[in-house]
Parts: sequence; structure tokens; C-alpha cells
Amino acid sequence: MRYIDLENNPPPQDWIDRADAITQQLINATTQDDRNAIIDANQGMWTELKDHLRGLSNNKCWYSESKNDSAHCHVDHFRPKKKAIDENGDDKGGYWWLAFDWLNYRYSAPAENVRKNSYFHVNNHKANTPDDSILMEDIRFLDPTDIEDPDKLAFTNEGFVEPRASEKNSRNYIQAEYTIRRMNLNKTEMIDTRKDKFVKTQNLIKATQNLVAQQEKAFCPARKQKIIDNMKLILELASSESEYSAAVKYCMRSAGLAWVNGLLERAA
Repeated sequence: MRYIDLENNPPPQDWIDRADAITQQLINATTQDDRNAIIDANQGMWTELKDHLRGLSNNKCWYSESKNDSAHCHVDHFRPKKKAIDENGDDKGGYWWLAFDWLNYRYSAPAENVRKNSYFHVNNHKANTPDDSILMEDIRFLDPTDIEDPDKLAFTNEGFVEPRASEKNSRNYIQAEYTIRRMNLNKTEMIDTRKDKFVKTQNLIKATQNLVAQQEKAFCPARKQKIIDNMKLILELASSESEYSAAVKYCMRSAGLAWVNGLLERAA
């Protein structure tokens, strides 16, 4: 998971105007059945934004960083539109008034979105009407559009994603564990690919550090070029365009080397 700056990348104003009109219809509806009918009749609205959302993450799922056939990816309603299931399996009521709010959309691979489904646990202050502030909610899912949340995940050299916090009763640990479990972020295919990326980065860092140490003792132009080539490969793995780049960046941070930290600052 990497941070996605959704707020500063709105869809076309025409789409927003049409969405606002449908939202007003939802507010004017008097029953849940009527609201569901309005939502179902306008499902094409969020599909229109799939390419826009996909472009914000270089074609990667916002939750897992996996790349999938865009035809099969989903526009996920972060806060579910019809029902919100808590950890006890109880429906606490969906966020129907956000069904056409573009700020509630996330680009998701099919496996992650199907697993997430209508699960959305709120610890405290759940919003139940359009007049309630979602900003007051204490939610359990990590959100890729929250600049702090991606850093609550850690990665191992075996390809697993896990909570970065070590205290199991801490809010950060609980959030990360819930997200990993509900999103199936340790799906076998993801583990294997993350492991490949992590180990490749680890080996490149080790090999480059050996070259750097030799270079400090005796400068060699050919060795300098090899160091540069390796650094470019590491930067490519850490790029936002690369699958599972968050795992790569975590590996880089774990190295504790000044030149690697310098690369981290350049990683786009």
C-alpha cells in the first residue's frame, strides 16, 4: 500500500455535477428500498471513473499494489454503500449518501475487493446519516488515501505483509491486522511476488554496498558505473510504477545505509 493523493485529483466537473444530482435523489428518497433502487440504476457512474482512479496508482490496486487486468478490477466503495458489517457480523448500516461521492472510491483488484465486500468495522462514532461527520469515525481499515496509513504495514524477506507495530493491543496493530486479513493481502501469489522483489532488492543493496566499500579504498571508474547501474535498478524497483514497491522501500529503510537512504529520498 502506498499513499494515493485522491483529494487533489478530482474527476471532471460534469461527473461531479451528475453525481451530486443523484445524491440529492438519494437524500429525498423515503425508504431504503427506494435508495437501493436509485443506487442500482446508476452503477455505471462509478465505472466511468475506473480509468481515472487507475491512473493515480500506475495501474496498481490501491490496497495491495498488485497489477491486474483493468477490465477485472473494481471501483471499491471504501465505506460500503448498502450495509457495513462489523467484526461480529452485524450490519451497522451502509453509507448510501456516499455511493456517488468520488472521495469514497478506491481502485481495487478483484480478490481484495471481493474479500473486503461490505466489511467495515468502526470502533467509535459511526456515521449513520448524511448529517453525521465521517471525519469523527474511528475506523479499523487502513486507507490508502490517508497519508499516515501505508506506513503502518511492514514486510518480511519471505514476502509477508504484517503490522509494523509490535504491541498487539495498539490501535496501529489492530488496524493493520484487520486490513491484512480482510483484504487477503497475504494471498499466496502476492507473497511469492513480494518475496522476489524484497530478495532482489536485498541482494542489490548487499552487492552495491560491497562495491561502495571497495570504491572508498581505491577509486575505479568501471566500478563507479556498476554502482550507478545498481542504484538505478533499486530506484526502478522502488518506483511508484513498480508492483509491491512498498515492500521494496521497507527493505531499503531496513538496510540502515546512508546511500540507500539517499535513494529513498529520490524514489518517486
